[in-house]
Amino acid sequence: MALPSKKAIKEGNITNYEYKMLNHDMVLRYDEEKCIECGFCHRVCPVTTMEVEGKEIPLKRTAIGTPDEMGVDSDLKIVVDTDKCIWCGCCTWICPGYTLELYINGEKKLNLVDNGSLPEFEEEVRTLESGQEVRKVVEGSIKITCTEKDTNLIEKFAEECSTGALSKEGNDVVVDEDKCILCYKCSEASKNYDNISVKVFRDRFKKVKGEASSVWNGIMLRVLGKEGKIKGIKSFSQNKLADSVLRLMGKGTEEEPEV
Repeated sequence: MALPSKKAIKEGNITNYEYKMLNHDMVLRYDEEKCIECGFCHRVCPVTTMEVEGKEIPLKRTAIGTPDEMGVDSDLKIVVDTDKCIWCGCCTWICPGYTLELYINGEKKLNLVDNGSLPEFEEEVRTLESGQEVRKVVEGSIKITCTEKDTNLIEKFAEECSTGALSKEGNDVVVDEDKCILCYKCSEASKNYDNISVKVFRDRFKKVKGEASSVWNGIMLRVLGKEGKIKGIKSFSQNKLADSVLRLMGKGTEEEPEV
């Protein structure tokens, strides 16, 4: 087998995205059963690319996201582009549903936390009706404006929430703050509803331990900035945040040669 080797192996609900090199191997493990489609992984991924594909407006993508965001055909809720992924663990670090785990040489590990590039933060763990635990990692508020008259559509929208935080009350959509984790699920879903709009204000991460770094500053901008907007770029080598992550992981932008 030529090294480095990158591949995805799916077994039931688990997909292992493997990166094997001469001296060590890394595995990003995705458990679809736990995935709540919150959208955080897509926002914090340091690798962004700009792909034109014959369209007037370039498509901006990261190395992880929904099939629609990644422009691929897949039945999975979330997919990883192994050609772009750098196995940094940023998505694992923030994942509210404990859906993503990074293993280095068989050990669950986050080097960017160990070397202080990403801080540890206080978690507010909540248990869903299904029994699954999720965590709230940011503080803020949410505002939903509903002028929809069709109560069936209002109920359908409320059901979009993966944590059960939304419900219909008359012709309004109300939010249970004890269940809401201020993710991106309902705001993305609202794009399909003409008479329902959502504004989520993510003011700050929960209490963090550690000093700011270029990686931490970049992630804060993406999550807490204007609607978590991802700034696309034209090539991997120009991606300053990704390059910073690679340096802090002790890597360059070049991969190990094949053998």
